[in-house]
Amino acid sequence: MAEASNERRVLLVGSLPYQDEASAMDRAVELIQDRLIALPDGEIGERSERFPNGARSGWVVGLSEHLKAETDLFKVVNPGKMNEQGLPVNFRGLTRLRPRLNPDELGERLYLGYDQFALSSWPHFQQLRETTGNRALRFQIGFPSALDAAFTMLSPPKALRYYPAYAAALARDADAIATQLGAENLLFQIEAPAEVMAAHKLPKPLVRLTLRPILNLVKRLDPQVPIGIHLCFGDLNNESPFTPKSADRLVYFAQQLINRWPSSHSMAYIHLPFAAGKSPPPKKAKAYRALRDLKLPLGTRLVAGFVHEEMSMQEQTELLQVIEEARGDPVDIATACGLGRRPTEDADLLLQRCAELASAS
Repeated sequence: MAEASNERRVLLVGSLPYQDEASAMDRAVELIQDRLIALPDGEIGERSERFPNGARSGWVVGLSEHLKAETDLFKVVNPGKMNEQGLPVNFRGLTRLRPRLNPDELGERLYLGYDQFALSSWPHFQQLRETTGNRALRFQIGFPSALDAAFTMLSPPKALRYYPAYAAALARDADAIATQLGAENLLFQIEAPAEVMAAHKLPKPLVRLTLRPILNLVKRLDPQVPIGIHLCFGDLNNESPFTPKSADRLVYFAQQLINRWPSSHSMAYIHLPFAAGKSPPPKKAKAYRALRDLKLPLGTRLVAGFVHEEMSMQEQTELLQVIEEARGDPVDIATACGLGRRPTEDADLLLQRCAELASAS
C-alpha cells in the first residue's frame, strides 16, 4: 500500500461490472495503473438466471439470498421483490429474515463466505501483481459493517440486537483470509452506509452511537492488516435514499470515528461520498468547507468520492480544485459507491475519469 503523499491516488470502492473477477482486476490495472491505493477483485460472483450480473454484484443482497436457505438459522419473513438483475426493486423490496437462534448462538454458526471469495480471486491477483511488477500492491477485501449486513436483511430492532453475530462471522472470515494470504498482502475495507444514514438523521450528541458497530468489527480484525473506511449513502439501482446538500454532517461523523479509532489498528484511508446515486455532488464551495477542520491520523489518506457521470470532465476538474482548496491539501479520487450494478461503459468512463483527475496538474 502506498504511503501517504501529495501524489493523488485512486480508490476503487468495491464492485465492478465486468465479466468476472479476473477481467475486473485486469481492467482496473489497465485503466488506473500504478495510481491504485489497492486492488479489489470486482465482487462479481457466479452468474445465473437469478443473478445475471453475478451473485456478489448486489453486495449484501446476495448474502440475503444465501441465508434464506439456512432454514435452521433463519425464518423468511418476506422474500423481497426483485427486478430482472436479481436486485430489490427499491429499498422497501429487501428480503426480510428472522433469526431462529439467540445472538450468541447465531454468531457461532453464521457463515458468510467472504474468505472463499478472496481465496478464489487471490491466484489471479498474485499473477497480475507479478506481471506488472507492482509487488507492493495490496489485495483489497471489502466487508460490510456488521450493522449494515444485519440491517439489510433483518428488521431494525433485530439488526440492533444481532449485529454482533454478524461481526463474529465477518471476523472469522477475515482471520481465515489473513492466515492464508498473509497480512502483508491485504487491505480490509469496511463499508458503512447504515451508520452514515443513521448519523444524518440523529441529533449530533447521539451520532457516537452509530460508531459502535464499526468499532466492534475493527477491534476483531487482525491489527497487522491496514483498514480503509468506505462511507456511503447507499446505492440501489443507482438510487440513494438520502442526498445531502453539504459534507458537514459526513465530516462530523468521520471525525467522531477517527477520534475513537483504536490505536492498535491502522486506518489506511477514509472515503467520503459527495455524490449519492444518480445525484451528482454539489458544486458550491460552501458544501465542502467542513473538510478544512477534519483531523486525520498520521498516514491516513482522505478519499473524495465525487466522480460522477452527470458532470463533464471540465466540471469535475473544477470541482476537484474546489474540494482541495476547501481541504487545503490534495485528496485521493473515487466514485461515491461501487459500480457493479452499472453498465460496463459507465464503469470504463468513470475509471478513466478517476485516473485523469488523479494525474491532473
